[in-house]
Formats: sequence, structure tokens, C-alpha cells
Amino acid sequence: MEIGALKEKHVIEAALYLYDRPMRFTELAELIQKSEGEVERLIEKIRDDHMDQKRAYAIVDIEEGVVQLRLREEVAAHLYWPFIQRSEVPRHLLKVLSLTAFKEYVLDEQVTPSKLQRILGKRVKDDLQELKAMNLIIITPKGKKNIINVTEDFLQLFKLPLEPEKIKLAIRRGLKDYALRQLQFE
Repeated sequence: MEIGALKEKHVIEAALYLYDRPMRFTELAELIQKSEGEVERLIEKIRDDHMDQKRAYAIVDIEEGVVQLRLREEVAAHLYWPFIQRSEVPRHLLKVLSLTAFKEYVLDEQVTPSKLQRILGKRVKDDLQELKAMNLIIITPKGKKNIINVTEDFLQLFKLPLEPEKIKLAIRRGLKDYALRQLQFE
């Protein structure tokens, strides 16, 4: 089937599925050669289809003019964590995870809930419980402190090697690449 034979709403739905990231209406409009208003209308049609067919996923608004295809919350809650994609990890949890992994592997520090709370604020306790439930961190008592470590599931989810020295190099390289990308956008 040629792309011209596809309905525009199918092209939008396929793009949201394949790109697996938030997409702007402008990107989708360019893809189907229509206006942003038309994209918005088509997205509403797709949402209606998803509701009528009781699909496991839905199009969610990320911000004004930006949408993403995601698993519905009630479905995601029943899945074993490794099946959920990285994009399903909320941003506030990514901050806790990245700081924990950085301190653990690059700085070679023991990470404690109180350390993270001083850096990230009071919400950290809830975040840690959520990450523990996802099996992305483990909290073990050590003397009077609790020590936080990322799990093998975390390493697999972010496609990191299993050897500590290789993890350290991968995180450093990732930080360097991230910093370079940020400089390009300034």
C-alpha cells in the first residue's frame, strides 16, 4: 500500500507509534501536508477511535500543540516493568535515577535518601518508593543509613553494560554527548 492510499489519520497514528516521543503538531502537519488545525482535528478523531475500540494506548497532551502515544495508566499498572519503555519513566523520576547512577558509578559515592533529599527536595521519598516498585533501584540498610543503588533492570532499561567500569565510561560519555548537544542549541 502506498502512503498516498493511507488515510491521514493513520499516518499520524503511525508516526506517533514509530517515533516513540512527543511530537509537535507542526511536525505532524508537515508529514501529512496539512495545517496544524487539521492535525488537531485528526488527533481528536484518533482519540475517539481509541476510546470506541477500548485500546490499551491513548494520545496524551504533553503541552500545547505537543502529543505522544502512551499506554493508558490502568493498563501500564498491570505490566511487569521491563516491558514499559524508557519514555514511560516520568521526568521527575529520571532526575532521581540519573543522579543516583552518576553518584554511584562516576563519583563512587554511597547514595542515601537524605543526600538525594538535600539535592532534590522533599518529594524524593515518594519518588524512591515509586522507583523501588518499578525495580529500578534497591534500598539496603547499612548501619544507621539506607544505601540506594540502581538495579540490573535499570541498566537493561537504559542499555548500559553490566560491568561497573564500563557503566562509568558509558555514563561519562552520555553526559559529554548531552552537554555537547545542549551547546549546539544555545
